Order: sequence, then structure tokens, then C-alpha cells
Amino acid sequence: MIEVEVRGKIDHFEKTLEEFRKKAKFIEEKDRFTLLFARPGLELKEAIKKETLQNEKVDLKVRITNKKPEIVVKYGNVKGSESRKEVLIPINKEDFSKAVELFKFLEWNKGKIQATKTFVFVYNDIEFALVKSGVIDYFEAEKVIHDTKKEDADDIIREIQNTCKEFDLNPVNEDDFFDLLDEFNKHEDRLFDLTKQDLDDIKEKWKEYF
Repeated sequence: MIEVEVRGKIDHFEKTLEEFRKKAKFIEEKDRFTLLFARPGLELKEAIKKETLQNEKVDLKVRITNKKPEIVVKYGNVKGSESRKEVLIPINKEDFSKAVELFKFLEWNKGKIQATKTFVFVYNDIEFALVKSGVIDYFEAEKVIHDTKKEDADDIIREIQNTCKEFDLNPVNEDDFFDLLDEFNKHEDRLFDLTKQDLDDIKEKWKEYF
């Protein structure tokens, strides 16, 4: 499947959340902890630079959402709005550490920590995730393309962007998106390096997610 996604910053989270509660269909809350791996072969600070991320096509994560873990791979250029292929592989809770260890053996051992509270809604067949990350509040709005012969990604991006206006949400362009990532990456407590840290220590720090 291809995931078409639009993102942006939320300036007034509670106000936006209330608007969605009034207008959209509430789906669920998500408590999510994610290890987002940076490409091997680079020092962590180099791997998360804007110039590096702009050319990165592989988005590899091990995450646990509401106590349910999975491996996630997205393929395609990362921008404020994009369409990327996505593969989700559910795993057993006890295999979270094994999955991380596997990627460590393959030298995927550094990256970013995301610990979020998300409120998910559906409006006009678009899924909106309103996310509190402890660093930046933001939204992700997405639709999934199952048949690329019948649906065009650029048309869907425009559809999502127009729908965002109904909630006074402003999707970011590519430059603004990477500026947001730079803001997030300034928080060193949200970075990890398994060549210097023990996974058990990281899990202990964020134990409420496990």
C-alpha cells in the first residue's frame, strides 16, 4: 500500500482537539514509544542533519503502541507532504528487544526517540492524528492508496491540504518540515545510541509505554 501523508505544527493543541471532537469521528487514543533508526555508517549528529534526511528514503522504526509492538518500514522521500510505501510487521511484546538487537547487529544502532500521546479522528475519509510529543505538538493527516491506477497521490495531497483548512491547520512545506525536525533534534534526551547505551536503560526510563 502507499500512504499519502500531510503534516504540520499545531500551535493551540487543546483548541484544535476540541474542534475535532465537535466535527470529526473519534477513533482512539494512542500512547506510543518509537525508536526511529538513523542510517548506519554515520555519526548520530551527522545522520539527523537536514542535508542527510533530505536524501534519506528508508524510514525504519521499532515501536510499541498501546502495549502492542511492531516493526515499521516506510520507503520514499520524507517531506512535509508525501506518498511512501509502508510495511507493518506486528511482533510479540517480548520480541521488542529482539527486534532492536537484530537491527543493532546490522549496524542500525542510533537514532531518535519519539514518545507521544496521539488522538486519532476520521473526517471526510481522512485520518487525522493530533500528536503531543513533549517537544512539538503536530498533526499527521493521511489516506491510503490501494490502487495507484485509480488514485493519484498529488490529487489526494491537495484534497488533504484543503480539508486541513477547515480546522485552521497549516500543512508545512519541505523546508519547514525539516526545520521542525531540527527543532526536535536539539533535544538530546530524545536521541539514542546503542553503542553507548543499554536498551534496558532506555526502556526503564520510558517504562510507562511498556
